[in-house]
Amino acid sequence: METNADLDSRPSAIGSRAIHTVPVIDISELAGEIHRDLASVQQIADACRKLGFFQVINHGVHNDVFEQVWEQTRAFFALPAEQKEKVLRTGENPWGYYNNELTKNQRDKKEVFDYTTDGVDAVYGAENRWPDFDQRFRPTLESYRDECASLSLRLLQAMSAALVLDPQFLNPLFDPEHTGFVRLNYYPVEDPLEGRDDVAHLDVADLGIHHHADAGALTVLLQDSVAGLQVFNSGLWYDVPPIAGALVINTGDMMQVWSNDHYRAPIHRVLAMEATERYSIPFFFNPSADATIRPLPAMVSADRPARYRPIEWKDFRSRRTDGDYADYGPEVQIAQFRIVD
Repeated sequence: METNADLDSRPSAIGSRAIHTVPVIDISELAGEIHRDLASVQQIADACRKLGFFQVINHGVHNDVFEQVWEQTRAFFALPAEQKEKVLRTGENPWGYYNNELTKNQRDKKEVFDYTTDGVDAVYGAENRWPDFDQRFRPTLESYRDECASLSLRLLQAMSAALVLDPQFLNPLFDPEHTGFVRLNYYPVEDPLEGRDDVAHLDVADLGIHHHADAGALTVLLQDSVAGLQVFNSGLWYDVPPIAGALVINTGDMMQVWSNDHYRAPIHRVLAMEATERYSIPFFFNPSADATIRPLPAMVSADRPARYRPIEWKDFRSRRTDGDYADYGPEVQIAQFRIVD
């Protein structure tokens, strides 16, 4: 299984590209009772084991929802910088706009807007920061967040069923409230910090997002029509092509830990845009703030003992978010919790 450490030790792999078919799965049957014998459940399990990425169609989110959220996303990033910076994130509040984000302590060539569940979030004790340029912005984005959370729960249940678990087995780890959030990503052609001398990390932003694995359970990604997302597998980078109406799904670190490495949290990146701007909207489905993450009992045996020590999600998540904002040293990874034989 590829890890961030593996990739860091093989810089020659950074430039590799290859053609690869990311599975496309029809999940219409997940609208009904979910059990491990469903064809889509087995297809999801196979994708989670082999690549950690797949695309879903017939997922229940309507195209008009996509169109509305795209309209608001493009309108926000088209605002003057001073207007966007009215909702600039801080070291104490991670919600809002940012144009100087780090991945593994390297600056990404992008702008983002992050928002989470309503009210004061349970990880940071902070509230969403909403711009006031359009009264439709907040309700449109809140509606999309809720659609993604509902879909994520169905996918979580399918992944659980495929591990020979009750489909509801992981649900309590997302109660009383998950800590998921939505990110609006804008990948401009021009560096958003070009010519600025009043901010840190003005090193060259050579990628839209540098290589990483997502921290949480799973991610639901809406792509526009511009390519750029790549997943690392067997020493090569593979494109994840945009498909109209589809959503891209990938498993995260916590799913890898729960499954005791039966599922993989894939390393992925986004190329820097050189000719055409790009937008994407990921929803990161994360456990509740007080969840303790460890390999599930059904995934542990004498032949396959637990491979990870318990992880306190609130601490893990807050440390990863802090590292997105500023360079506080090496980024926390699940490899640091791995039990060495």
